[in-house]
Amino acid sequence: MCRIFAVRAAAPVSVRHAFDGLRKLAIEHKDGWGVATFPQTGKWIETGTLSAESCSRFDKLGDLTTQAMLVHIRLASVGTVHERNTHPFSAGPWVFMHNGTLKNFDRARARFEAEIAPAFRAELRGETDSERCFALFRTYLEDRTSTDHVIEALTRVFRTAEKICDDEHTGKRSAMNFLVSDGVRVFATRRDRSLFTLSRPELAAIASAELLPDQAWREVPDDTFVTIDETLRVELRPIA
Repeated sequence: MCRIFAVRAAAPVSVRHAFDGLRKLAIEHKDGWGVATFPQTGKWIETGTLSAESCSRFDKLGDLTTQAMLVHIRLASVGTVHERNTHPFSAGPWVFMHNGTLKNFDRARARFEAEIAPAFRAELRGETDSERCFALFRTYLEDRTSTDHVIEALTRVFRTAEKICDDEHTGKRSAMNFLVSDGVRVFATRRDRSLFTLSRPELAAIASAELLPDQAWREVPDDTFVTIDETLRVELRPIA
């Protein structure tokens, strides 16, 4: 299990309240953290393997103001506590985070990796199911960037993981809160982990918990796709 937070805003906003909430959650989700922000050009990512609850650098990053930020705090399930296994994962314009675990992954790893394009499989650095989900997303997306194509690619990852990893005998499902962003748009899925959205004219957010106080958060139903588009509009739809 992990916890995730993503915010997009029309003008720079403080993330202090969100970071304070994440630091409290990191008492349990203690196995590292990652922060991605998106300057006017490119992206900037910083990660650490200390618990965010006690890490002074993570706390310092909470003083930032931003128009686009993604934050992940990790509770390791697949893969050791190491920088190579710390989210978010990044390639090209994309940043990817995962809250959850693919069922039976050790048993299904070879079959899952066989679905990944060889070039992306060769770039794998760590042991996590999450990094492999990102590689599979890139495989399905290829060099396309439209919103429809991103939704299609992330949905295919969801369905492939479901097919390969879920336990059909017990009905136990993989937990798949995926989140991917290019700094302008944010895409997320919810399955078997908490997820909430916040939508205001000047700000949109997705989070595992209601991190910004006194706001009208909306719980995302299970098996739902969430998008934040270029205009900060939040849309929910059933996963196809």
